[in-house]
Amino acid sequence: MTDSANRANKTTVIWSIAGSDNSAGAGIQADLKTSQSFSTPEQPLHLCTLVTAITAQHSSGVDSCMAVSVAMLHQQAMALLKDAKPTVIKIGLLVNKLQVLWLADFLQELRQQQTDLLVIYDPVAISSSGSRMADADLYQAVMQHLLPQLDLLTPNLPELEAFTKAAPAKQAVQQLFEFGVKAVLVKGGHNFDTQSCTDELFISPQFSFRGYPAYSHQISLRSPRQQHQFNHGTGCCFSSALAAALALGYALEDAFVVAKSYINQGLSQPVAITECSGTLGHWGFPAKADYLPELLTEDLQPPAKSFAPLKAPLGLYVIVPSVAELQRALAAGVKTLQLRIKSTDQVLLRQEIQQAIQLCQQHDIQLFINDHWQLALELGAYGVHLGQEDINSANLAALRQAGLRLGLSSHGFYKLLRAQQFQPSYLAIGAVFATQTKEMGGKLQGLQKLARYSALFPTIPLVAIGGIHEHNAQAVLACGIQHLAVVQAFAKAAEPTLWVQQMQQLIAGAQLEQKPCSMI
Repeated sequence: MTDSANRANKTTVIWSIAGSDNSAGAGIQADLKTSQSFSTPEQPLHLCTLVTAITAQHSSGVDSCMAVSVAMLHQQAMALLKDAKPTVIKIGLLVNKLQVLWLADFLQELRQQQTDLLVIYDPVAISSSGSRMADADLYQAVMQHLLPQLDLLTPNLPELEAFTKAAPAKQAVQQLFEFGVKAVLVKGGHNFDTQSCTDELFISPQFSFRGYPAYSHQISLRSPRQQHQFNHGTGCCFSSALAAALALGYALEDAFVVAKSYINQGLSQPVAITECSGTLGHWGFPAKADYLPELLTEDLQPPAKSFAPLKAPLGLYVIVPSVAELQRALAAGVKTLQLRIKSTDQVLLRQEIQQAIQLCQQHDIQLFINDHWQLALELGAYGVHLGQEDINSANLAALRQAGLRLGLSSHGFYKLLRAQQFQPSYLAIGAVFATQTKEMGGKLQGLQKLARYSALFPTIPLVAIGGIHEHNAQAVLACGIQHLAVVQAFAKAAEPTLWVQQMQQLIAGAQLEQKPCSMI
């Protein structure tokens, strides 16, 4: 098979079922631009279109809208199915009840053949300028026929009210859940806050993405409101950015963070068509920390001050299961260690942790204790490493006050954003590659995500973990990551001292070069 054929097999197909915007700010044209911003040679996306309406519009309004017949819609769908089925379908403008009825039946049949299909509906009926583009009874038809076929609904506040006539938002969302929708993203562009824009994602307990439940069932993201009028197509682009991120395999929470960042980037660098009208820009995957939103929904109170910084770069970070292996690592020249003991014997835990702390203090080594933060605090450890599930029970204030360094595990954009608010000493990202020590169930991070993490989270040391060894370390470092955590690679090293020297040289060389990864 040729290289081009191999690449074609990796292409992910998205469908956009929406209206055509001849001004290219919203609708089909905006969906195409957004999808292209997320596509890379390593993970190509291909967006196909089913046009529901032809509009005559500009960045300030819609002058005319003509519906496409259901027969023509069906022919478009049948033609596309001759090539490839979609991974994600994003629905935009539907004009009338007949289109809704056809689409509901079509999606039901398609789901019988394709159980992992994701369907997003951005319920456009009235443009942001106030122009009505759909029949008055459209939402009633959607409620009765289309909602059970949807995974994610993305209404703004007026659209949510038109659907449910319920307030506040939580009650309206619950009503939509009862109709079968799995998740609802309430876009906040129409709220009364003139200084900021808050979007809320509500996820039903029944929702799962490729077999994995959501980490949180309500997430709110806030960003400063852009004080200009160059925002034509923002809602369309938000939902199509979600579609693109989900097509890349991102969890729904991660897709939400990325889509919000994408919109922030586009509004920060808009395309002005006239002095008073324009659209948001499409400048590729968001790559600056300034575009990240603020996470509001966590009940946890982050510390007022950051945790103590590292006294030296992590560099090569070796994780060991016992004091015996720790001593082997010390003899090989390792300067940063984590003691990860899985025993439940409290006497053994105390003895091992105390001995490890004493050994590392003698050699001026950065030692992190995994999970057992109470013993680490009591015995005067240098630092602790916690999973984000442990934050609820750990006394972070006591750890910070005692001067312990804190490392937190992260497995995606949402968890990185969540972990960052606790101002830890470092963030661990994994698993990068498949590993024997932890089953990630298809949620591997990969090199492309690493490059994007390093661009969006540049202020906190990031350490990559999971399946890293001497043969793939260079590729990881090329993504802007300067710290590598290893488990099995060190444990299996026949000559640990030489192996450690080799890895330390790779890391030192990458830190000097500071080359950006080509996959951003």
